[in-house]
Amino acid sequence: MKTIPFNRNIVFSVLLAIIVLAIINRITPPYVPAVFDLVISKNRVSITDIHQPRDIEMSKTVKVDRIDLADKSRFRHHKLGDIGYAGDFFVDINAPFTVKKAGDYVFYLGSDDGFVFSIDGQQLCEWTHDRPLTVNACPIKLMEGKHTFKLVYFQGYGNAGLTMGYSYGNDGKQYFAGDDSRFISF
Repeated sequence: MKTIPFNRNIVFSVLLAIIVLAIINRITPPYVPAVFDLVISKNRVSITDIHQPRDIEMSKTVKVDRIDLADKSRFRHHKLGDIGYAGDFFVDINAPFTVKKAGDYVFYLGSDDGFVFSIDGQQLCEWTHDRPLTVNACPIKLMEGKHTFKLVYFQGYGNAGLTMGYSYGNDGKQYFAGDDSRFISF
């Protein structure tokens, strides 16, 4: 059996390959499946109410896989990092989903600050002003088929966060919006 000689060129080549892989890994942006489009709009003036007139300075669209944006008390995605602005911004989400099993559903909206949530044009719940991260339960009876939800959120100042989950009837399990289940797909 012939052995491969161990020399400085082999060691240097291996180290160089490791460094190149580390650089490629570092410069490659994180990726998540694009399930929801979030239109995030920076307001020129302080926001204190979800229904106040908007005075938009700039907007951007961010694609996320699920609505779990309350990491470290910031409007932050676990993989993409901070995706909002420092403060005073609105987020608009209009998204289709399919109900696979008709019945009673509860949508759980967690927000720090305010939000308005509706399905197929019917408003289910809202919180209009500032608050710490708190979850509201929003019940609705849904038929099988295609539906659309609209979620409008605002962040004033300080801590931030937005989460959205759902559960079916007495199933007892809660899923994040974006996580398909045997009841709903996004």
